[in-house]
Amino acid sequence: MRILLVGEYSNLHNSLKAGLENLGHTVTLMSTGDAFKDYPSDVKLKAKRITGYSLLNFYRKALYRLTKFDIATLEIGYRALDYLVDQKPYDVIQLINEYPLKTPYFIERRIIEQLRQLTPKLVILACGDDLIYLSNLNKLKHHPILQHPEIEFPYSEQYISLSHKKYHDFIFKLKDLIISTDFDYHPAYTNVDDYYGLIPNPIHLEKLVALPLPKPNPIVIFHGINQVNYYKKGNNYFEAALEIIQNKYPNRVQVVSVSNIPYAEYINAYDNAHIILDQTYAEDQGYNALEAMAKGKVVFTGAGELFTKHYKLAKNSVAIHTIPDAEIIADDLEQLILNPSLITEIGLNARKFIEEYHDSTAIAKQYIKAWETAKPKTDAVSA
Repeated sequence: MRILLVGEYSNLHNSLKAGLENLGHTVTLMSTGDAFKDYPSDVKLKAKRITGYSLLNFYRKALYRLTKFDIATLEIGYRALDYLVDQKPYDVIQLINEYPLKTPYFIERRIIEQLRQLTPKLVILACGDDLIYLSNLNKLKHHPILQHPEIEFPYSEQYISLSHKKYHDFIFKLKDLIISTDFDYHPAYTNVDDYYGLIPNPIHLEKLVALPLPKPNPIVIFHGINQVNYYKKGNNYFEAALEIIQNKYPNRVQVVSVSNIPYAEYINAYDNAHIILDQTYAEDQGYNALEAMAKGKVVFTGAGELFTKHYKLAKNSVAIHTIPDAEIIADDLEQLILNPSLITEIGLNARKFIEEYHDSTAIAKQYIKAWETAKPKTDAVSA
């Protein structure tokens, strides 16, 4: 098959691409690289003219401070349209999210219309924030928007704005299939039209080696921070828990914190760590957590009741289920510090779990099976 993957915010599409190519398919990934993360893409959509000239970039930043509108997204949108204008049809086009490139809505609509005309099967992933997910937060035990009404989450709140609702209705009329990527999104989509179900995130295991852990003396705790999502990921609770632990065990732990670094640097930054602090508001693992688990790390992330019941796992056996409570996080860290053999045990379990349920080639087969169930729209161009 000839496949186009649109958008990348976690390395999900890169890993799926590897699995699909292992199966002999031709795959192109088009994305912005997601700002500072700079994920690899076959077609990298960058605002080179605007960001490449200091005067234009100065006005861009000034305008953003005043209006919160980034004119670079205009150039990104037109570059996407320019790429698509002479493309041959694809058997499947999959979007990482209902709003995959984050250009202004009038441009994003044109991009989606162009994509719709290039394929008989347009697929959307329920992955990250979207209208349906954010409209069903009552189905989750924890979410920062619910727990911190005093804090603004503009990137999330945009998805429940009137302008986005109109865009959502537009794209959902054109889509053929929806696939969710973990148990944080699945409950919200259960009764939505064209919903296929959950397919676990693909992990490219060949690129993620589980290195032997250094002796736990000291125990190295790694905390990666994305400043834009600081409260959304619960980094404030992690920092409070780390303060408790460092005061109690100053000679037994070493904390390594990094902030806003490119993906290629981030993925190797925690090689010598025993414990990874990922997020506090999830039922299932996000992508960073899964990759860290593939490297044999003990990850503090979502591993809640839905997750353990589905996979028939004991609590905290492959990852430490983490909720927004600094005292509980500190208690869980203390258990590992006092029982370092648990670090080895959970790390080995984590790697085995990823091998069994998240191998990119095996997951690619599940995607192909899902795509085959899609009922193409009658006005789509046949590939």
